[in-house]
Amino acid sequence: MPEGRRVGVWIAAACALALVACGQASAAADEARIVSEERLGPREIVLTVETPAFAKPTKVTVDLPVRYRERPRRRWPVAYFLAGTMNSHRTFNELVDGLALTGRFPAIVVSPHGDSGYWSDWYNGGAFGPPMYETYVAEQLIPLIDARFRTRPRRAQRAVIGVSMGGYGALMMAARHPDLFAAAASVSGAVDSNLAVNGLVLSLSSTFQGGQVDAIYGPRLTEEVRWRGHNPVDLAENLRGLHLQVRTANGTLDTALGEHLLSADSVSCAVEWGVYRASLSLYGRLQDLEVPHVWKDYGRGCHSVPNFKRELADTLAALKPVFRDPPKRPRRIDYRSIEPQFEVWGWRVRADRRRPLEFLELRGAGRRGATVVGSGLTRVVTPPFFRGARRVRLRGARERFAVPNRRGRIRFTVDLGEPSSGQQYRAGTKTNRVRRTVEFRARRG
Repeated sequence: MPEGRRVGVWIAAACALALVACGQASAAADEARIVSEERLGPREIVLTVETPAFAKPTKVTVDLPVRYRERPRRRWPVAYFLAGTMNSHRTFNELVDGLALTGRFPAIVVSPHGDSGYWSDWYNGGAFGPPMYETYVAEQLIPLIDARFRTRPRRAQRAVIGVSMGGYGALMMAARHPDLFAAAASVSGAVDSNLAVNGLVLSLSSTFQGGQVDAIYGPRLTEEVRWRGHNPVDLAENLRGLHLQVRTANGTLDTALGEHLLSADSVSCAVEWGVYRASLSLYGRLQDLEVPHVWKDYGRGCHSVPNFKRELADTLAALKPVFRDPPKRPRRIDYRSIEPQFEVWGWRVRADRRRPLEFLELRGAGRRGATVVGSGLTRVVTPPFFRGARRVRLRGARERFAVPNRRGRIRFTVDLGEPSSGQQYRAGTKTNRVRRTVEFRARRG
């Protein structure tokens, strides 16, 4: 392991400990392109990508399966690895010996550069624009990888995993895009920004790469909904239907792992204690919602390389059978988002962009109907449920009937009342969220 990389990790840990002591625009996928490619070994390739998501080109490391070249007709699943704070596209291979970890792993592993951006599109004081980590990974990088390598380009063969900040990023991205990934895993992840220490780290993280304080989501006092709209705990119900893993140690030194008291491992214990509390918070929320998941509390262990290697080895081993037998698409969809317009699982929902920021929810959505929760006039397009139907009778929408298009989709509108006058979660705020259930009855022939 390069000494410089080890130092970088200890610096990140020290920064996090200091914090403890101290108490959307999007770019189109086709606008990103690979401009260079460097082969570092038989299985390791580094790509340089130009994209409007960042002010300058960004790097991506791709680890190929052992038999990728030997089996030129075979296509492979893909696991996206998101690194922690102040780490890079090289972290997986240089820090945790990723090439050795994936020696028997039957998938391509893709490691984008994350720096300290929390894998999010930055608010930048309301100006948005670069950096846009979420847009880059979810909308640009996935199509680039599918086009360049022999992947299986579908949700059932795609996973996202992350360590520390990357654990937050992996579950945040999976919760906001559950139809992109069959599996998501957090390894010692800071997966609840509602906790004071984790929130403070997130607020200051942008400064580690030259940004302003609260550049990522804005000040919590005025942008509470934006924070919660990216927080895995607040979006936990969106994770239903994925193979989900939450792994953590508790921040107690484990000498059996090779952790030493008289080293930076002692500092990293305080960091692991913070992410342990965050992981417990998410675990409790998943339990309350009865969302199936793998929960692993390792007990002793710190925010250290030996612990990460242990957790990642278990994570990858658990992913192997998932790629062989992936979770099926949910028959009924529950999804919540702060975006006024979103597409998920074939559903398209459009609310008034001018309304104040709030959650918009799609609940129990399936072939027989859907419930929409929010405010303002909201338009919905269904998946192609109604091929062959002449018209669909609607109950609960503004329209009484809808005629399917050639693909079998219908459109309808629900009136959810006047838009809310303020954000949720702020003291004294009154919101005007309305629940409207629409039922479908197709008439054929």
